[in-house]
Amino acid sequence: MTLQGKYGELAGVAKQSFFSGKWLNLSNFLTALRAVLALPIILLLLYPLENIPYDISCQTLAGLIFIFAALTDKLDGYLARKNDQVTRLGQFLDPLADKVLMIPVMITLWSLNLLQWWVVLIVCSREIMVSIFRVIGVRKGVSFPASWSGKAKMFSQIVAVSALILFPSSSSEFIIEFLIYAMTAITVFSGIDYLFRAKREIFQ
Repeated sequence: MTLQGKYGELAGVAKQSFFSGKWLNLSNFLTALRAVLALPIILLLLYPLENIPYDISCQTLAGLIFIFAALTDKLDGYLARKNDQVTRLGQFLDPLADKVLMIPVMITLWSLNLLQWWVVLIVCSREIMVSIFRVIGVRKGVSFPASWSGKAKMFSQIVAVSALILFPSSSSEFIIEFLIYAMTAITVFSGIDYLFRAKREIFQ
């Protein structure tokens, strides 16, 4: 089969899946919601509002939205397995939504002098590298879902970012610094783990 014919067949399958509505499920909705919620979090951090009901501060509201968005990562996976809706598309979009949520929020925290630039650089470098591996894997027909190290990385980032948002005045205290350094170390380890996985599963 020619390259043009191969891509034509893939486009036909994608078109059929789109119009059949198989991708329209609660799991994928939660995945998309996780990415969309990055915007209100960033706006609340950069442009604090006044007269929020129940006297909730913008930092607290942003932190609660972030925690809710992060929890959808577990919920969408649970629903996909429970309803037998686990697909390669979902395995690809789920970590992508994590990146769309996490990286812009981290960059915002850096702009507010709550997070060091080199931490953001390490996180972005790791995410770009893993995203490239996943794209190559998709082109080769190889599934490259999140591993235990990727899940540990995500959990450490959720904890560290939540602490920075909810307790911005404590960003220089020992516990906050420990969470940031631990998150960075786990992110580096996860990147190395994915590098060896890609070599073994994709570039063999």
